Amino acid sequence: MKCLATAVTLCALGVSSLTIEAHKPITSPYTFAEDVLPILRDRCASCHMPGGPAPMALTTAEETVPWGESIRLELIAGHMPPWSAVSGGRRLRHAEGLSARELNVLLTWVTGGTPPGDVKPAPQVAARTDWALGPPDLTLPLPEVAVAADQAEVVREIVLPLDAAARRPLRAVDLRPGTRSLVRSARVVLRSASAAGAGDVETLVGLWVPGDQPVALPAGTAFAVPGDADLVVTLRLKKTWEHERDAMSDRSTLALYFAGAGAAQVTRRSVAIAPAPPDRGAVPGGVVAGAVLNDGTRILAVYPTAAAAGATITIDATPEGGLLQRVLEFSPQRGWERRYWLDGAIDLPRGTRLQTSVTFERPPAQPLDGPLVVLNVVPLPPR
Repeated sequence: MKCLATAVTLCALGVSSLTIEAHKPITSPYTFAEDVLPILRDRCASCHMPGGPAPMALTTAEETVPWGESIRLELIAGHMPPWSAVSGGRRLRHAEGLSARELNVLLTWVTGGTPPGDVKPAPQVAARTDWALGPPDLTLPLPEVAVAADQAEVVREIVLPLDAAARRPLRAVDLRPGTRSLVRSARVVLRSASAAGAGDVETLVGLWVPGDQPVALPAGTAFAVPGDADLVVTLRLKKTWEHERDAMSDRSTLALYFAGAGAAQVTRRSVAIAPAPPDRGAVPGGVVAGAVLNDGTRILAVYPTAAAAGATITIDATPEGGLLQRVLEFSPQRGWERRYWLDGAIDLPRGTRLQTSVTFERPPAQPLDGPLVVLNVVPLPPR
């Protein structure tokens, strides 16, 4: 569970919750100390900790009880955690969401009187100081970005020129925020004049959001880095309600991990939504026409574009003469753009038919233009 609601709404719900909980009978068999805290610690504490990017900490019963109603609403709506995905009938390891048991424990506790249990001193949840993928091959400090006292949110594009030694194929990038409570997202792309117009070249090398764990490309694959490329980092900084009147700043650090020589180049396959048939009228959604693969393809990852926020997306593959396979099913949320890495690459032979369905809960505010979903692929190795 990351940011559970806007600051104003959360404050109102929190105060209301305090009043209601005081008169609610204890019906929950679960307690905070024994049952709820382990879930919050494992699933939520990367953001919901003191000094974290979420608008409230959830590390003690005293911190959590006032937000009980907000937690209930966000869990029932499926907004928190802000991502989950299913591939081949199984939840992705890097986008698991909460299990049915975890949901039951949290919902039963917040509606059943929020009993504290045998409260002990809260364990300290420390921010990571190491790099999740190990020591980087190169770190690039980003320039300081300021958010003035009268600003709530700032988006800043930062261009990082690369010298010749750094223009090497990449297997991963990662970001370490300088001010954890401020950094909400980072988008890292390669900008190159020589690669401009090459529609299948993957230039997006990193999508960072709080709480998401970085994933390296499989061995033998890499993002190609042209000889004239610069890295462009788009940072989104947003204050939590506790700091809404403070002048703040951030100086994050970008980490690069290089791939070995001879790695297969990762490309992108864009999926654009097709207009709804005329007889369907103003249907809030649409179906992308299927496409047949002309070559054997290995799918490594999938990511949505900003235009896909609020949709339910399914990607299916049917090999020639074979059975349909669900590649991925997910529902991206606005402000939480990230890559969905498949637990194991999916190999699709030549002649496989790909079908992508996109359904919006409500009609998009703007006409859909451009791709909604991008597949990261490499050629299927010859047998």
